[in-house]
Amino acid sequence: MSLSEAVRVLVLGAGRRFPIIDRQGLRTLFAGDGDHAFNTGLRRLIELGLVERLARGVYRNGAAPHPGRRGLGMVARHLRPGHLCYVSYESALAEFGSISQVPMVTIVATTGNGGEHRSPFGDLEFCHTSRSAPEILANTVFDDRLGLRFATPEMAYEDLARVRPGNLHLVDHDIHAEVLADWGRSESAHA
Repeated sequence: MSLSEAVRVLVLGAGRRFPIIDRQGLRTLFAGDGDHAFNTGLRRLIELGLVERLARGVYRNGAAPHPGRRGLGMVARHLRPGHLCYVSYESALAEFGSISQVPMVTIVATTGNGGEHRSPFGDLEFCHTSRSAPEILANTVFDDRLGLRFATPEMAYEDLARVRPGNLHLVDHDIHAEVLADWGRSESAHA
């Protein structure tokens, strides 16, 4: 890929729609390149700052509009392709107000491998869950602000109790009871 072609695709063309993109996505955008030309071009784009490597095979298109908080969700999905991911544990409970302390990382349950990752959009901690896909989909909601699924208050508490029981002392049980009651009322209103 030539620099002019990269600018045409990433700055002015179809690539602009992808602030976070994986290697396969880039290969699709530059389908005419052979392996050597693609790899050389990608290295050059990284050196120039047009593309930033976030993780192995995951990149940020510097020419695309900044995704804001959604960038963290995009990174999480690209790091665990083919697996369900949802915000849970202390992160979800802090969002609901059941925990007064805000975690320094976003804790994500995943059907993929656990692990930690730092990104320009925030830090992620992946915790493996053995929950089934139907159970996850039935007990999570999609959060447009983050671009990831979010556990219900009940599921987030259950996840914490199952995987990180040493942190249950962080939960204010009176407030959590109110959160559950409010959640139940809002679910009934939408049914």
